[in-house]
Amino acid sequence: MRRAALLLALGAAGLAQAGEPAGAREATADLYARMSAGDLAGVARYVPEAGFTELDGDAVSPRHIDVAAFAGLFKSGVRVRFHVSDMREQPLGDVVVVTGERIGAIEPPGATVADSLTPFTMVWAHDGTGWKLHHAHLSGSTPAH
Repeated sequence: MRRAALLLALGAAGLAQAGEPAGAREATADLYARMSAGDLAGVARYVPEAGFTELDGDAVSPRHIDVAAFAGLFKSGVRVRFHVSDMREQPLGDVVVVTGERIGAIEPPGATVADSLTPFTMVWAHDGTGWKLHHAHLSGSTPAH
Protein backbone atom coordinates (compact mmCIF):
# COMPACT_ATOMS: atom_id res chain seq x y z
CA MET A 1 0.00 0.00 0.00
CA ARG A 2 2.92 2.36 0.64
CA ARG A 3 4.00 1.90 -2.99
CA ALA A 4 0.53 2.90 -4.11
CA ALA A 5 0.62 5.86 -1.75
CA LEU A 6 3.92 6.81 -3.23
CA LEU A 7 2.57 7.02 -6.70
CA LEU A 8 2.10 10.22 -6.13
CA ALA A 9 3.35 7.99 -6.12
CA LEU A 10 2.26 11.63 -8.59
CA GLY A 11 -6.32 14.40 -12.42
CA ALA A 12 -9.70 12.80 -15.11
CA ALA A 13 -9.70 13.27 -18.76
CA GLY A 14 -12.10 16.10 -17.94
CA LEU A 15 -9.27 18.31 -16.66
CA ALA A 16 -8.05 20.58 -19.39
CA GLN A 17 -4.38 20.73 -20.24
CA ALA A 18 -4.14 24.14 -18.63
CA GLY A 19 -1.35 26.61 -19.17
CA GLU A 20 2.04 26.32 -17.55
CA PRO A 21 1.98 26.57 -13.73
CA ALA A 22 3.71 29.70 -12.50
CA GLY A 23 6.13 27.78 -10.30
CA ALA A 24 7.07 24.44 -8.82
CA ARG A 25 4.68 24.94 -5.91
CA GLU A 26 1.76 25.32 -8.32
CA ALA A 27 3.03 22.33 -10.33
CA THR A 28 3.02 20.24 -7.13
CA ALA A 29 -0.60 21.16 -6.37
CA ASP A 30 -1.61 20.48 -9.96
CA LEU A 31 0.19 17.13 -10.02
CA TYR A 32 -1.76 15.90 -7.00
CA ALA A 33 -5.04 17.25 -8.40
CA ARG A 34 -4.44 15.41 -11.68
CA MET A 35 -3.49 12.23 -9.81
CA SER A 36 -6.73 12.46 -7.84
CA ALA A 37 -8.69 12.86 -11.08
CA GLY A 38 -6.94 9.92 -12.76
CA ASP A 39 -5.67 12.23 -15.51
CA LEU A 40 -2.71 10.32 -16.97
CA ALA A 41 -1.95 12.95 -19.62
CA GLY A 42 -2.01 15.66 -16.95
CA VAL A 43 0.35 13.70 -14.68
CA ALA A 44 2.64 12.86 -17.60
CA ARG A 45 3.33 16.53 -18.25
CA TYR A 46 5.29 16.59 -14.96
CA VAL A 47 7.20 13.31 -15.34
CA PRO A 48 10.51 13.44 -17.22
CA GLU A 49 10.90 10.87 -20.00
CA ALA A 50 13.38 8.97 -17.81
CA GLY A 51 11.02 9.12 -14.81
CA PHE A 52 11.92 10.25 -11.29
CA THR A 53 13.05 8.73 -8.02
CA GLU A 54 10.93 8.44 -4.91
CA LEU A 55 11.83 7.53 -1.37
CA ASP A 56 9.18 6.98 1.27
CA GLY A 57 9.34 6.29 4.99
CA ASP A 58 9.20 2.49 4.52
CA ALA A 59 11.67 2.18 1.66
CA VAL A 60 15.27 1.06 2.03
CA SER A 61 16.23 2.58 -1.30
CA PRO A 62 14.69 4.99 -3.83
CA ARG A 63 12.19 3.65 -6.36
CA HIS A 64 12.06 4.61 -10.01
CA ILE A 65 8.66 6.01 -11.04
CA ASP A 66 7.66 6.66 -14.64
CA VAL A 67 4.46 7.33 -16.57
CA ALA A 68 3.80 3.57 -16.90
CA ALA A 69 3.65 3.31 -13.10
CA PHE A 70 0.89 5.93 -13.02
CA ALA A 71 -0.94 4.19 -15.88
CA GLY A 72 -0.91 0.96 -13.87
CA LEU A 73 -2.14 2.75 -10.75
CA PHE A 74 -5.03 4.39 -12.59
CA LYS A 75 -6.02 1.12 -14.32
CA SER A 76 -5.93 -0.83 -11.03
CA GLY A 77 -9.28 0.52 -9.88
CA VAL A 78 -7.96 2.29 -6.80
CA ARG A 79 -9.26 5.73 -5.93
CA VAL A 80 -6.61 8.40 -5.41
CA ARG A 81 -7.63 11.27 -3.12
CA PHE A 82 -4.85 13.76 -2.45
CA HIS A 83 -4.44 17.46 -1.90
CA VAL A 84 -1.51 19.43 -0.53
CA SER A 85 -1.09 22.12 2.08
CA ASP A 86 1.53 24.20 3.87
CA MET A 87 3.78 24.30 0.80
CA ARG A 88 6.99 26.26 0.63
CA GLU A 89 9.22 26.79 -2.38
CA GLN A 90 13.00 27.28 -2.29
CA PRO A 91 14.69 28.15 -5.60
CA LEU A 92 18.26 26.85 -5.93
CA GLY A 93 19.39 28.12 -9.32
CA ASP A 94 17.70 26.01 -12.01
CA VAL A 95 16.24 23.66 -9.39
CA VAL A 96 13.37 24.32 -6.99
CA VAL A 97 12.74 22.37 -3.78
CA VAL A 98 9.12 22.24 -2.64
CA THR A 99 8.16 21.08 0.84
CA GLY A 100 4.69 20.58 2.23
CA GLU A 101 2.10 18.11 3.46
CA ARG A 102 0.11 15.66 1.37
CA ILE A 103 -3.31 14.86 2.78
CA GLY A 104 -5.53 12.02 1.59
CA ALA A 105 -5.37 8.35 0.76
CA ILE A 106 -5.30 5.73 -1.94
CA GLU A 107 -8.36 3.52 -1.56
CA PRO A 108 -8.65 -0.01 -2.93
CA PRO A 109 -11.89 -0.71 -4.82
CA GLY A 110 -14.84 -0.89 -2.44
CA ALA A 111 -12.84 0.27 0.59
CA THR A 112 -12.75 3.48 2.56
CA VAL A 113 -9.37 4.52 3.94
CA ALA A 114 -8.91 7.29 6.50
CA ASP A 115 -6.92 10.30 5.34
CA SER A 116 -3.30 10.50 6.36
CA LEU A 117 -0.93 13.43 6.49
CA THR A 118 2.46 12.87 4.85
CA PRO A 119 5.20 15.50 4.88
CA PHE A 120 7.06 15.63 1.55
CA THR A 121 10.00 17.19 -0.22
CA MET A 122 10.08 17.38 -4.03
CA VAL A 123 12.89 18.43 -6.36
CA TRP A 124 11.70 20.14 -9.54
CA ALA A 125 13.41 21.64 -12.58
CA HIS A 126 12.04 23.61 -15.52
CA ASP A 127 13.30 22.12 -18.79
CA GLY A 128 11.93 24.53 -21.38
CA THR A 129 8.79 22.43 -21.93
CA GLY A 130 7.57 22.83 -18.35
CA TRP A 131 8.11 21.75 -14.77
CA LYS A 132 9.47 18.22 -14.30
CA LEU A 133 9.64 16.28 -11.04
CA HIS A 134 13.05 14.67 -10.48
CA HIS A 135 12.77 13.35 -6.92
CA ALA A 136 10.12 12.98 -4.23
CA HIS A 137 10.71 12.10 -0.59
CA LEU A 138 7.68 11.13 1.49
CA SER A 139 8.13 11.04 5.27
CA GLY A 140 6.16 8.78 7.59
CA SER A 141 2.40 9.28 7.50
CA THR A 142 0.20 10.11 10.46
CA PRO A 143 -3.59 10.20 10.68
CA ALA A 144 -4.97 13.49 9.35
CA HIS A 145 -6.89 15.55 11.86
